[in-house]
Amino acid sequence: MKMNCKSIVQLAILLMLPLVAFCEDVTSDFLVITIENDSSNDYASAIKTFKQYDIPYNVFKIPKSGVSNEELDKQIYCTLSNGEKAAKYKVIVFPNGRVSYNHAESQSGSNWQSALTYDQWEYFYDYSRNYSSRLVFLNEYPSNYTSTRVYKEYKDEEAERVYQQKQILIAQEDISEAETINNSNLSTEGIYHFPAVIVDENNGISVEPLLFFSENSDIPEKTVAAVLVDNNGAQYAAFFMAFGEWSKDSTALNIVWLTWSTNKDFKHISGTQKTSEDAIKENGVKDYNKYEIIFVLITTVLTIIMTVF
Repeated sequence: MKMNCKSIVQLAILLMLPLVAFCEDVTSDFLVITIENDSSNDYASAIKTFKQYDIPYNVFKIPKSGVSNEELDKQIYCTLSNGEKAAKYKVIVFPNGRVSYNHAESQSGSNWQSALTYDQWEYFYDYSRNYSSRLVFLNEYPSNYTSTRVYKEYKDEEAERVYQQKQILIAQEDISEAETINNSNLSTEGIYHFPAVIVDENNGISVEPLLFFSENSDIPEKTVAAVLVDNNGAQYAAFFMAFGEWSKDSTALNIVWLTWSTNKDFKHISGTQKTSEDAIKENGVKDYNKYEIIFVLITTVLTIIMTVF
């Protein structure tokens, strides 16, 4: 029996359907995975953005003691009528990096570890590879997971000072809404963050910068603030900074990753019908009164005069 080109294409699509099928009875594209009893600002920031912009979401909280693979299966997969396994979610968000908690024996100590095992992280990467889902890590620390390292190691009081200094966020030129981000004066004011550099680990991980931190007195060059990663087919974004429920800059950054993770303009995600550009602008651009503008103009003119004369 001969098959024309159209028939061959239709057959190919049918054969691929089980690989990209999603569950029809799930009411949200987004799953937020966090540690049990998470009261962090990162988690609160993500939830606030979902609620503020009328975006459906589900939450799965993992105990510090861990979770079984069977329970993970129940949370992120369903079974279709034909018996095939299908993905429930198009985007999985980890607000506190690697579902981490402080395992230190004393309150003054620090010993952060993940509630998920190494194999379970591979499980999520496979989920992304097999179903073209995207993962998002907030408050991530630079590591071999993202082929990055911190620009410079700081300790104790120096770390507290350097990692909380205000730095302006700069978008990679070719990303969507780059101009809007760069015009919105987003910064790390009041936000703990880890300036990073990309390193070549030769481990099959491809990394592209998404956002940069501007230089400052301690770090004299532009450093990486967020990356887009292709880990042997698994796709995820990682932000090397904390997020704050109180911070409008964090809300603007939530809109950035929501747009990337769905590959859609924000108006197709949010019940408010606001575009990515409008949503970023309303959270990022600061309003200055006329006296502040006059002050900036006067100081600029004085600086020029002093430089010339």
